[in-house]
Amino acid sequence: MLKPTIDREKVLKALPSIKSFPNVPKVAVPIIQMANDENKSFADLAKVIETDPELSARILTIANSGFYGFKRQIKSINHALVMLGWNAVKMIALGSTILTRMCAQDRATFNHSMRTAQIARFLAMEANFYKVEEIAVVGLLHDFGIIILKMYFPDEYMKALQFSIDNGLPLHIGEREILNVDHADVGGWTLQEWDLPENITESVAKHHSYDPYSYHARKTAVIHLADILATAVDVNGPAWEKVPEISASALETLGFSNSELKDMLLTIMKMKLDPLIV
Repeated sequence: MLKPTIDREKVLKALPSIKSFPNVPKVAVPIIQMANDENKSFADLAKVIETDPELSARILTIANSGFYGFKRQIKSINHALVMLGWNAVKMIALGSTILTRMCAQDRATFNHSMRTAQIARFLAMEANFYKVEEIAVVGLLHDFGIIILKMYFPDEYMKALQFSIDNGLPLHIGEREILNVDHADVGGWTLQEWDLPENITESVAKHHSYDPYSYHARKTAVIHLADILATAVDVNGPAWEKVPEISASALETLGFSNSELKDMLLTIMKMKLDPLIV
């Protein structure tokens, strides 16, 4: 019996346009466009965000949370932009508009993605990254391909999932065996189709097939490591879930030794993993 095969063409054919997708709010479209436009201003982004009261409230909640620790209350989107910065608010808005709507049907993936985002932010700070919020949003979106597979290829996905369970394999390996592709590829293709920046799409697509020579190798290394550590520390995860192996090349790229990795894991295990996107 031939393996069911999913490729880029099939995924893109299955996807409706983001402009007509019922589970993604209209405000996501201009935010995605702004993610590629360095000429847009704080005022431009604030105007777009303020058209969505739910998103505005979410950003203000995050800005006033203990995650950032500001002493004065932030009361407006413009104020949030000044305090958090263009990149942080843009990425929070982008991540939340896509992820919270799409993951409503899959709480487990949503929770894992939030955990990965927070660990990615921590690792990025340890590795002296500049745009840590951007790394966190890639963490939020890294398993987006699972949602796409469940929505558009449910039978094929269930076969891959069951194969992984029966053979004690990490999910992405089971997917490759059954589908000839994994959810990282599917997520990368989807986000590319929706015109997200390459620095996001590459790290999503390669987080299970780390390539130290890729253009965004350092960012991808953070997501690769954060994803695995998030799985390792999740005491509420499914009993069958197999923790993938960490790429030695990813650790080398980030300059982390094995002893430093152990220390960071202990820190992560003690962290209160509050949601980055609520």
